[in-house]
Amino acid sequence: MNNIVISKKKVINNLLAFLTPFTIMVLISLKYGFSPFGSKSILMADMRYQFVDYYGYLKQILFGNDDIFYTFSKTFGGDMAGLLAYYCSSPFVLLLAFVPNKYLPAGLLIISMIMLSMASLNFNIMLTEIYGGRWASLIFSIAYAFSGFFMGYFNCTQYFFNIALMPLFILGLYRIFENRRISILYIITLALSIVSNYYIGYMECLFSILFFAYLYFSSYSTFKEIKENIKIFFIYALTSLLAVGISAVGLLCAIFPLQGQSNSRFGHFFAFNLNFNPLDFFTGLYNSAFNGNVSDGLPLIYSGVAATALGILYYFNKRISRREKLLSALVFFFLFLSFWIDSFSVVWHGFSYPIGFPYRNSFLFSFFLIYIAYKCFVNRPGYIRLRYLLALVLGFAIYSAYLVLRHSEYVGKYQIMISFAMLIAVLCVVRYTKRSRSYVVPIIMGLFVLQCGDSMVNASNSIIKYFPEFNETDDYDLAKFQDYLDETGNIISRLDSNEKLFRIEKLYRRSNNDAMLFGYNGLSHFSSCETEIPKEFMGSLGFRNNGNWAYYGYGSTSFADCLMGVKYILSQFDEYAKPYPRSLEYGSKYVYENPYALPLGFIMNKEVKDINLEDSGDLFAYQNDIASSFTGKSFDIYQPVTNVKVTLNNVVKDEDRYIAVDPEKESYLEYSFKARSYKFIFMHFDGDSKQDTKIVINGMEKEPYFTDYGWSIRELGWFFPGDEVNVRVYLLEDEIMISDYDFYYEDTEKLKEWYEEATIDKVDVNKVKSSHLKGSLDLKRDSGYLVFSIPYDENWRIYMDGKKVDKVNVLNGLMAVDATKGRHEFELRYIPKGILVGTPLSLISLLSLILLIIYERKKRKD
Repeated sequence: MNNIVISKKKVINNLLAFLTPFTIMVLISLKYGFSPFGSKSILMADMRYQFVDYYGYLKQILFGNDDIFYTFSKTFGGDMAGLLAYYCSSPFVLLLAFVPNKYLPAGLLIISMIMLSMASLNFNIMLTEIYGGRWASLIFSIAYAFSGFFMGYFNCTQYFFNIALMPLFILGLYRIFENRRISILYIITLALSIVSNYYIGYMECLFSILFFAYLYFSSYSTFKEIKENIKIFFIYALTSLLAVGISAVGLLCAIFPLQGQSNSRFGHFFAFNLNFNPLDFFTGLYNSAFNGNVSDGLPLIYSGVAATALGILYYFNKRISRREKLLSALVFFFLFLSFWIDSFSVVWHGFSYPIGFPYRNSFLFSFFLIYIAYKCFVNRPGYIRLRYLLALVLGFAIYSAYLVLRHSEYVGKYQIMISFAMLIAVLCVVRYTKRSRSYVVPIIMGLFVLQCGDSMVNASNSIIKYFPEFNETDDYDLAKFQDYLDETGNIISRLDSNEKLFRIEKLYRRSNNDAMLFGYNGLSHFSSCETEIPKEFMGSLGFRNNGNWAYYGYGSTSFADCLMGVKYILSQFDEYAKPYPRSLEYGSKYVYENPYALPLGFIMNKEVKDINLEDSGDLFAYQNDIASSFTGKSFDIYQPVTNVKVTLNNVVKDEDRYIAVDPEKESYLEYSFKARSYKFIFMHFDGDSKQDTKIVINGMEKEPYFTDYGWSIRELGWFFPGDEVNVRVYLLEDEIMISDYDFYYEDTEKLKEWYEEATIDKVDVNKVKSSHLKGSLDLKRDSGYLVFSIPYDENWRIYMDGKKVDKVNVLNGLMAVDATKGRHEFELRYIPKGILVGTPLSLISLLSLILLIIYERKKRKD
């Protein structure tokens, strides 16, 4: 009977651990009207501009003819396995493939709520097994689910499953320590964490070392004890290696593509820069201290007022040994160093400097703080001395006064008042917890209510920081998102581009990843997994490359479109300067069809190997050289504008710097010339960094130029012979830097002539899967290169007439193979290196685990 009662209590306890966070999130969603509880979209920050697009693309993999290895919806092609391993490998995220795109915001909110609730449940299971069943475990489990990382990184759903799973792999580690044998739970949960998100999984692996050392050395103090129990260390090491080995296929698929990233800088390991004022660090422990800045703010360490108070009282608890207190303090110290010192932070972030979102390991601080806080609670003395509580309140008051006097950007009077009220309530409850057993249940209930209130206030205030002007703008209306999907989606469905591998681009955007959301082949992309080759190649053709991503934006030249196979341009304008006729009008959008778009494969002379941007001199001359390398004939599609006069108004020049003489007056550079023929004119300016300017062409203000999205080859306009053209660059800051400028005419007739000759040698490319292409060519000339407008990648295997052939890198980014006269069949297969290397490692590790389990069971029977 007692076992039944205990079992029911355990079930109810776990149900409450899951349902309480879920209910809190429902209430917050109702308050703000987030779909499916209202008409607002939860899409925020990178969830809005990146992640939702990747999740939408999952449908192309499961229900289309794309696969997990490669995609043409990422810049102009790229590895997909690495992106999936980082963003989309969580089991819950994969469920979004079954959610229609227009309901993805609701789906994202629901799975986020489930994973938060799962974090609470798993933390509760861990505490219950380690310390026995107590209702009080609910308080700390809820604190974990609503810790600062979850709320501050609410847009990063790809991390949530790992953090929710973490209590179970720590429980598995605890079982290794207690039982002195392998723990299947530890191996499976750690392997699953690494597969779900290798980035957070790597951090959890590092933390497991710290946590194991904390457990091991707090239990064994003498050299003799350490030596006698060394077996535990070897079991831990072996099981950890097995977990990593099992996850090898996913891990290596993610790691190998990252080798081409510029932010993987080992040099940061030696940069001992300090990231913040250490006295500001503890502001993260205040309720509602998150200010909405995860790009360069402080570590998100909020753990709840109750856990923070008990975490401090832990060090005054005489029932906990000094050795354990010292070891726990060392764990906090190492975690603090990983935030504070740049080189240590880089180590925790996989030796890769994070692009925004620093301190992604801050959830580990909260986990450990809540863990020791609960240990303090279950080992609390019968009566906590008043002087300890007063010392805690005094410390809070002094630090809060310091923050107010310094005008802290993180904590103000509001945060102090909320945290102080919670602290006083918690300390009053904790002080009298064991004075009388008759008060235990009301006291636990009081703490539970306080924790729920604390969590709800902090979560509500943290999430809404992502939505500036929430009630004053329609940017967060679900209907606006759905209307965009309906209109653009219907247009895309009417265009035939996927099977023949033509590309589509747009002059309007919701994000740089629209190609993934809608499943078309494009040229724009942004993710942390993108490598340098595609971005740099895009920049060399005059498209926008800001270092973090490449973007079609305002486009480049017509030739660049043709070379990259851009067949359709979607526009919000009813006229288009490039020589593409309008082929479709739908709603408020127009489609222009490029009649000169090349297929994915085309023939070029072998002299293309010797062409590079540096030798050509500028972007336009480079495109002329590329055009000539198709047949060896010079086309001069782009012709420079001559006799450009540069006038400075209230500006002086110092080499490449242009400085305003009187910053209070209008300052500008004016480039003026007379058009000599009726041809479209393009412009481009070189500089060393983004800068604040205004562009005015013949009195009409254009979009800003030196910006994230506007700095590319840009259209100047059509002009009649003899027309005066004036381009003014206004300084909106004290000085700017322009190292060079180019104005070029585009000769449409020359473009047509080039296209006709470039397509004499017929090439046809068809898509079997996104990682498997087949095609044929009919080469009239004696020899040449079959060039693909695909980023050069060693993982491609190319076969010509059934025989594997070597590939070469041309134009610093495109892939090519030798071709000879006549008709030939070719085939391309993309096989990630991670699959080839990781699959046998994963299989060997799984087999080793099975053999180890059999051995352990046999040993126990004997």
